[in-house]
Amino acid sequence: MKKYVWLYGGIIALSFLWTGSAYISVAYRLMEYYTPFQIDIYHVIIGYLLQVCGILLFSLGLRYRKDIFSKRLFFPTVMIAEAIVIAIAMLSTSVTLSFVFSFIMNLLHGFVAGVYLTQLSSFVPQQYRGRAFGMGYAAGSVGSWIISLLFDGNFLKMDEVVIVYLILITATIFLTSKVSTDYSINEVKLSINNVNINSNSLINIFIVLILLSMVKNIGFHFPASDISGIINLEFSRAFYAIGLISAGMINDLNRRYGAICCIASLVFSFFSFAMIDNPGYSAGIWITGYIFFGFFSVYRVVVFSDIASSSTSMIYLAAFGLMAGRVGDALGTLFGILLSGKITALLSVTAALFILVIFMFFSIYKKLYEAVLTESERKEKLYEGFEKRYGFTAREREVFRMLIQGYSNPEISGVLFVSESTVKYHVGNIFKKTGCSSRTEVTMMLKGS
Repeated sequence: MKKYVWLYGGIIALSFLWTGSAYISVAYRLMEYYTPFQIDIYHVIIGYLLQVCGILLFSLGLRYRKDIFSKRLFFPTVMIAEAIVIAIAMLSTSVTLSFVFSFIMNLLHGFVAGVYLTQLSSFVPQQYRGRAFGMGYAAGSVGSWIISLLFDGNFLKMDEVVIVYLILITATIFLTSKVSTDYSINEVKLSINNVNINSNSLINIFIVLILLSMVKNIGFHFPASDISGIINLEFSRAFYAIGLISAGMINDLNRRYGAICCIASLVFSFFSFAMIDNPGYSAGIWITGYIFFGFFSVYRVVVFSDIASSSTSMIYLAAFGLMAGRVGDALGTLFGILLSGKITALLSVTAALFILVIFMFFSIYKKLYEAVLTESERKEKLYEGFEKRYGFTAREREVFRMLIQGYSNPEISGVLFVSESTVKYHVGNIFKKTGCSSRTEVTMMLKGS
């Protein structure tokens, strides 16, 4: 299954590399015409919301017109359109054209994200999704940083960078030609979900993810003005990559751990306010913040990825985690701008949102994490249910678990320190209680239960 991590992680890495880098390049281009405040409004806030629109349009299209949106040519077509739009936004001498096409670019970014996140949910097993996304995003982030270092750190600002984007888009198209676009739940995915979440729960989860991103963005928006000359903001991508990889591994180990890390990281928002008059410490908070950015990015994606993969009818929800994050990023940035310099108000809003997100999170925690199980938890629940259904004794349970793992009678005898005749006796009882005549039958019955 590791091949799925590398294959789809590679698609995510390439896609994020050129979409993220192009986003920065276009921001640099717009800075020639607009003030930093206008850039925050037009390119960050409105840009994020346009990405939300792109994700939503793709998701609705996948739900209602799957015949079109799951076609093999759909993703390459979107990427070719992106290449054209990025080139116009970067190379045009017209302010209006650069401005308008920057909006179109962000809309298409949403489509691209919708596609690769749907692929992640459809074809990557749950126990590998965090790593596939985390490593993919990390590689894309570090790659963007490396590109930015060329020509004394000015390459992302140069017209020539468009050629690199065209090459990267071509590479992404090539890689996506090697994968399926049949977004359905099938045996290849080996899903381990047991999700049964109603519409109210989905709304609550969506709101919680928005609030998480809002608190994160409000808290970490502030130190940026204090660290000029102390740390290169592009270098922060290295710390973001560390957070993404760590979060991917932790979330795959146990989704609960990923959620707890995400909630705990919100505390750093308050640290950022406390360190506002100390640029040295503020730089440390900024670095730490970027590491925890990774936990937010991974967690919000895997939650909806798990839900989406629970059935074919829900696969259109795959990108809703990122969509919620983008809404929260936009709102958090807006609050950060509006309340900039008003520490008391900023702290009050952050505290209120923090309390709200904690309350809402724990109100859905039990339901969410009874639904999304780790592989070991799923197996244990499956085994216990099967054993209880057929009334196995304690010794029969021990024999049963070794039997379905492929152990022979002599091997079971050696491990349990009982005679082979005793093992045969217990195996016979298992067959009798389940109505099976062979180990294969028992195993198939277990999988079908």
